[in-house]
Amino acid sequence: MNPFQPLKDYRVLITRGKGQADGLKDSIDKNGGTPLLVPLLEFTLPDHMEVVQERLDELHTYDWIILTSQNGVDFFFKLIGEQPLMLPKIAVIGSKTEAALKRHGYRADFVPAQFVAEGFVAEFITLLGPGSRVLLAKGNLARAVIAEAINETGASCDEVIIYHTVLPGSSEKRLVKLITNHEIDIITFTSSSTVNHFLQIMERHDLNTYIDRIIIACIGPIAAKTAEKNGLNVDVCPDVYTTDAMVADLIRFISKKK
Repeated sequence: MNPFQPLKDYRVLITRGKGQADGLKDSIDKNGGTPLLVPLLEFTLPDHMEVVQERLDELHTYDWIILTSQNGVDFFFKLIGEQPLMLPKIAVIGSKTEAALKRHGYRADFVPAQFVAEGFVAEFITLLGPGSRVLLAKGNLARAVIAEAINETGASCDEVIIYHTVLPGSSEKRLVKLITNHEIDIITFTSSSTVNHFLQIMERHDLNTYIDRIIIACIGPIAAKTAEKNGLNVDVCPDVYTTDAMVADLIRFISKKK
């Protein structure tokens, strides 16, 4: 146990989906906090799989495939199978996505310096020519920034939705109970989807006034922008878009506050 426990007596809500919260939970534990796991994301296959399969059957016609998240990587290989394949060059956004790709036995041909869509595409388009064909495999809530920017260069970018993001039904009741009982000191958001699902629940149960005193931490500028646009005051948003950096900045924020 870490003798220095800056998060002692702080109850921290983790909104990440099941299977992705372990690192953040461990970091909060290590620093003396109490992690509260209420996943506000769940991931499912799309309804119209024949459309997805048609696109994946054409993989060999593309020069690049872009995978934008760990979920994207995992669903992509679930759909194409795990057997070794001759794939196009692979571009990923972020070190976590790169690590997920390695777990499936493949290496990324391109990883950007900045782990957001705008930074990714500014670097990536320098690798493309007028005839380049790119397939972007993504979730249903992902923004259109990447495809639009690639198509503007004269290259071609097709999109395929390989997973859907939904709100787990079982989480709503637990979250409402924690909020109404004032059992949360810090909320961590790791995507715009977690922010949106949280706010939907607050709105449905008229709980917006209950969250004024709670510290809000967002993993990066996109989630933070979504939160602020919807009236939340974001206290912590690290320059490096990882859960470790978010916890480190959260500790600095709390230390200054004290």
